[in-house]
Amino acid sequence: MLCLKISTLSKWDRIFDQKMKPLLNLDLRGKAGKVTAEIVREIIRLAEEFKGRGKCFRLKPFVRRLREKTPIDLSQKTITEILIANDLYRPSSRRRRPKFYQSLKQGIPNGLLSLDGSEMKVVMGEETHKFNVELAVDVKSFHHDAYSITDTENAEGVIETVEERKKQWGTPLGVLVDHGTANLSREAGQYLEENKIELVPVGPGNPKGNGTDEGAFSQMEKVIGPIVLDTSSPRALAQSVLNKVIEVYCTMRNRTARVGESLTPEQAIARKMTGAEKKHYRERYRTRRRKSESPQLQKKRDRIDWLISYHNLEVDRYALDRAYKCIIHYDLEAINKSEEAFIRAIRRKSDRRALPYFFGILKRIQNDLDVARQQAYCRRRYHYREMRERERQQREAAEAEIITVKDLAPVLQTAVTTGTRFIREFCLRQLESLVGDLRKQYQYTGALKRKIIEALGEISELSLSQRREAFGLVERYLV
Repeated sequence: MLCLKISTLSKWDRIFDQKMKPLLNLDLRGKAGKVTAEIVREIIRLAEEFKGRGKCFRLKPFVRRLREKTPIDLSQKTITEILIANDLYRPSSRRRRPKFYQSLKQGIPNGLLSLDGSEMKVVMGEETHKFNVELAVDVKSFHHDAYSITDTENAEGVIETVEERKKQWGTPLGVLVDHGTANLSREAGQYLEENKIELVPVGPGNPKGNGTDEGAFSQMEKVIGPIVLDTSSPRALAQSVLNKVIEVYCTMRNRTARVGESLTPEQAIARKMTGAEKKHYRERYRTRRRKSESPQLQKKRDRIDWLISYHNLEVDRYALDRAYKCIIHYDLEAINKSEEAFIRAIRRKSDRRALPYFFGILKRIQNDLDVARQQAYCRRRYHYREMRERERQQREAAEAEIITVKDLAPVLQTAVTTGTRFIREFCLRQLESLVGDLRKQYQYTGALKRKIIEALGEISELSLSQRREAFGLVERYLV
């Protein structure tokens, strides 16, 4: 069916065992296959000499120096693996996995308000005026609402922006801010508490957490561009010009629907969600069927469900979906160790009981496992002592006599032609041993039988009946 010759299949039988593991070490191709223990020893010597100078070990300068001083012509990857195998270079794992972060999407218009500030400049002649623009954007509809312009980022700008927003669309349920000093100040916190507005701070150094306002400022900078006025005017004029430009931007942006949206932000923010619609979408999210996946992936997701239920973690639907997406890229071994470390951590400090903290542990443990596996692979392939031992074993195997089918033919001839009983019994014992050794070199016994028939056919001293008898003796030990 594979259109292969019997001789090719017979050759494969001598190379692989029944589990397709190589019986003989094949000659590797390429430069990496020509790495010997002597080459590894020379690289180790130069690396220790390079490190002995007391300078920081850099890989690229070392590879360049190695090629200049020796005839060794190996790739940087192979040299790196040799250094890692002999504990001269620290392995590092660069496998990228999706990062877990808690998404703060909102399903109800005028529910969650994204608030952020950004510095903007107005150049008037030779003077540059800097202002802090505090902008409010509705997370659900992306509707650009109120803003305030102050000299610096402070609590007054935050309060003024929220007050302007209240006048237009009422009091929001929550405000999404970063960890800025103005957003988390005592004045701003007191104002939000008095108006029963929940403060939702995102993690520090995580722009995606407040991506609504970050995207708004990015688009604003693209639309407005640099503001340069070739005249010397007072500061009030600069502020009034900036005020008008932002008004134009907000008006234009609110009248343009986003890609894939049928309603403009103005229409979306004015629409009210009914109780029936809320119930419908809530049931739809709960009963949504998951795509058919492998049991291994489902097993990893079940671990997340167990972790959340066992530790009673507060996780919304969007964060849970993100956790499902991230967890499948990690190994079960790393997940098991992370659960143990997470339990020890929350016993020492209870406020660590959160899903982002668990994924932080998981990322570190998975990276350690990847590094350990890379180091084990390099040591198994390029460790100097192990390479010397393998080369010694290969030399001994090459010097040892390899049994072939031709060695079997004289024993068979003596066994079927002799008339002495003890000689025949000795030949049969020798025949059993030889056939057992030949069986280890062949996976398919049919190829071995064919070779034996060909060897018996070359013996002209045997008759047809004697050849049949000899082959019958061989078949006795091939069963």
